[in-house]
Amino acid sequence: MRLQACRIFHSVGKLMFATLSRFRRQIAVLTALAMVASVLVAVPAVAADDPKMDYPATFDACVGVPASDFEDVPANHANAGDIDCIAYYNITRGTSMTTYSPLMSVSREHMALFLTRLADLVGIEMASDPDDAGFTDIGELSAESQTAINQLADLEVTQGTSTTTYSPDDSVKRGHMALFIARLMNHMDPFADPNAADTAAAFAYIPKLVVDVEDDDGTTDKDETKDVMSPFTDLMGSTKEAYDAITALWELGVASGINATSYAPDANITRAAMAEFIAGVLDHSNARPAGVTMQVDETTDFGDVMAVRAISVRDDSFAPMADVSVKVFTATESGGIDDDTGKCITDDVCDWSDNAEIANDDGNNFESIDVETDNGEGDEGNMENSETWYAWLGSDDDSEFVKGSSGEAMVTLTAKADALGIRVTSDINEEAANNAADPNQVDVGKDRSVVITAQLIDTETVTDDSNAVAKEGVTLAITRTRGATPDAPGPDDMKTDADGKVTFTIMGPAEPDEGADPVNQDDTVTFQGDVDGDTTDPASPDNETNNVVIRWRSADAAVAEGIAKTDAGYAIIDDDKVRINVTVSYYDQYGNPAASGDRLQITVGDTSGTADTFADSGADGVRVRSNGTARFTANIKADAGDAKAVVVGALATATSIDPTDPAAVLAVRHAHKNDDGVSGNRSDTAADNQVIVDADNDRFIIDIEGTVDGVLYSYDSGDTFVVEDAEVGMDKFEEAIAMDGNTVTVVFYSTNGTSIFSVEATS
Repeated sequence: MRLQACRIFHSVGKLMFATLSRFRRQIAVLTALAMVASVLVAVPAVAADDPKMDYPATFDACVGVPASDFEDVPANHANAGDIDCIAYYNITRGTSMTTYSPLMSVSREHMALFLTRLADLVGIEMASDPDDAGFTDIGELSAESQTAINQLADLEVTQGTSTTTYSPDDSVKRGHMALFIARLMNHMDPFADPNAADTAAAFAYIPKLVVDVEDDDGTTDKDETKDVMSPFTDLMGSTKEAYDAITALWELGVASGINATSYAPDANITRAAMAEFIAGVLDHSNARPAGVTMQVDETTDFGDVMAVRAISVRDDSFAPMADVSVKVFTATESGGIDDDTGKCITDDVCDWSDNAEIANDDGNNFESIDVETDNGEGDEGNMENSETWYAWLGSDDDSEFVKGSSGEAMVTLTAKADALGIRVTSDINEEAANNAADPNQVDVGKDRSVVITAQLIDTETVTDDSNAVAKEGVTLAITRTRGATPDAPGPDDMKTDADGKVTFTIMGPAEPDEGADPVNQDDTVTFQGDVDGDTTDPASPDNETNNVVIRWRSADAAVAEGIAKTDAGYAIIDDDKVRINVTVSYYDQYGNPAASGDRLQITVGDTSGTADTFADSGADGVRVRSNGTARFTANIKADAGDAKAVVVGALATATSIDPTDPAAVLAVRHAHKNDDGVSGNRSDTAADNQVIVDADNDRFIIDIEGTVDGVLYSYDSGDTFVVEDAEVGMDKFEEAIAMDGNTVTVVFYSTNGTSIFSVEATS
């Protein structure tokens, strides 16, 4: 089924059914019986192997059409867009003023009316007064219906149910509907030469997936296409003509099944499905809505997005308007659009001018456009970037563009951050992976397998700022080297999934028998591939690469690492004191909690000061709990700006395990209403940094020794934020105060009202 939302920018263009004969030549049939078309059964040996439509149209005949307002077709109906489309083009008039009856079967009489109205719209010539086809059972029908039936007979779209009967009241079978549509499309002519030197004009005719294919001898063949197949497994009883028609219409994106693998050729076609078929035919024609429409064949891609833009102009009768000037501009070129007025900020760009695109004889204009990633400020970089194009029909009387009021069309291209590197991780215990001395050790007595994940990222080198890139289908070669010997043969290449990653499982050695040598084996797993697609010479690919080393061990667990932390880098003064919590966590070489029952000493503050300005854990020290953690809390006197040092001693038993002391904790006070007019520099040198940011809690600290000692400022969305003289939101402010090289100024501070904060580059 065609989803309404999917009809906006894709699955639409102009592959005429003149190519249907080429499709048929590629279907495997019993050629010896080819002349007996009416009884020949095709052999759909590959039918279930093709779930993808390979030749859908490139552009959409129904783009932007208004809702039909049939009460029995809700907006979320699977065929709402198709029904809206054929109602817009007056192909259907509904079953009443307010109903469409989507589940009702289509009679042969109504089918004739639908198809002749469709034929007229797509430019198929029909006799206005066709010869009488000799059907004796249509005399009681309306003159319009009789003419439509005779027109279809004249075009050889229908042959009747016998030489003298048409059976207008019979319901149309889905198999017969495919035959009618296929025969009708054989009369459609392309409106652009597919062999034209102008590739933009040719593109209007040829779907994007039909490309020149290089043969083994180095030549190319414009007629070479993929095999024509379908996913339908219920066509065995169909005639060859019906099988060919159903399969070709599936490949063109015109016909769908009743489910993923069934077409149901003997079932009655519903009015909803009929709408889908007709809308699909329109997409392969030059039909476009009245006014100006604009579409692109691609809306987004990784790195750079390149698209063909199609602008079409039609009169109120949907006839192409040739040699019409269409004003086209981007928000960037115009300096942007004012959100309040809808007008372009730069009037001379958005006013009507001679700088316009010209519609060709078919009422269309095709042009290649592109958007590149940037650094967020318009310069070269790998951040997502979007650009919007507007097209409208002005006049030469200096009419002014107003967004939403000028009948404009618009499209947006988005260049997503491309994959530039590979992050490799595993499901090994996090603390084992983070072990500074010897990471990624695995106890073969407990774990025999490790799952490794290679994730595409937007930076060449893995950093904390690297973001995952959900780029599907990138081929990664995988190598596992055990010791110094690569596997032979090695693992098969893998392609990234929809999240831009692959997962690969390796097995480790077995646990050694008692008395045998302990396991001490390293496996290096390497992933490499051309993740950004910049290779120009396949023989010499420009691959990105990264690896992980898994260390299989059977040694007994022992304390390997201790990590000391405090709650935060600062503590707020309350009644002249600060409360500082210290936690020390111990792990063995496999990342499991360790050192249970051992003891250690912890001191907070300067022991050379007075007794109330420091605290320690006493002669017995602190005991390590069963979960491998030891905790100590100090409540000590402090002045704003004091830096309270934290010293963690070695374990009493494992004396070689001495955790690195955490950074000193800064004592701070809440800012008062008169603590404004203060500036602090965010330096890239820790010793000179005067601004500490705690964006998670909507706070920052300015600490300038001897001037502004440890003052904590709070902010919220109701405050005013200025960055480089421009008022911004809170998110942009938080980005700016965390950026090295900026100066933060508290212009005005209010504990209850609106504060004003400013950020600018340090001079």
